[in-house]
Amino acid sequence: MNIPMKVYAALVDPNTEAQIIILKDETNKHLLPIWMGSAEAVMIRMALEKVEIARPLTHDLLKEILTYLHFKLDKVMITDVNNSTYYAVLYLEEVVSETLKAKPPRSLQIDARPSDAIALSLRYDAPIYVAEALLNHKESTDGLSEWLARVHPKDFGSFYNV
Repeated sequence: MNIPMKVYAALVDPNTEAQIIILKDETNKHLLPIWMGSAEAVMIRMALEKVEIARPLTHDLLKEILTYLHFKLDKVMITDVNNSTYYAVLYLEEVVSETLKAKPPRSLQIDARPSDAIALSLRYDAPIYVAEALLNHKESTDGLSEWLARVHPKDFGSFYNV
């Protein structure tokens, strides 16, 4: 089963100053922290804050290319973690014009880093899903999940989405 989740916060790890994007389900039962680089986190923060820029950045450019090719992002799926590396899949759907409705639309699945998948999903307003098995898998025993459940992202600045 796949659990729908939303970007809840963009935080900085208090121990390492690494960037963390936190996904949270609608029932507040599941949290998924994903560590990433600063550049990737900035792209997600810009999408959360709906920052408009004069020239397209990478994820904006990818969205423009997909639009030009008549595809849209249908959903994002975070599927697995292996050695602290998360894996995601972009699900693309062809946008078929009225004149070509007889032809079934093509669907594509593309491997992606979760940071890129999340940044693109925010630009498309596409849903993010996480495999339930991944949420049940606990790689960390450092108490981070418990700390994240107690902390409110407003404590860390303006990059939260609640």
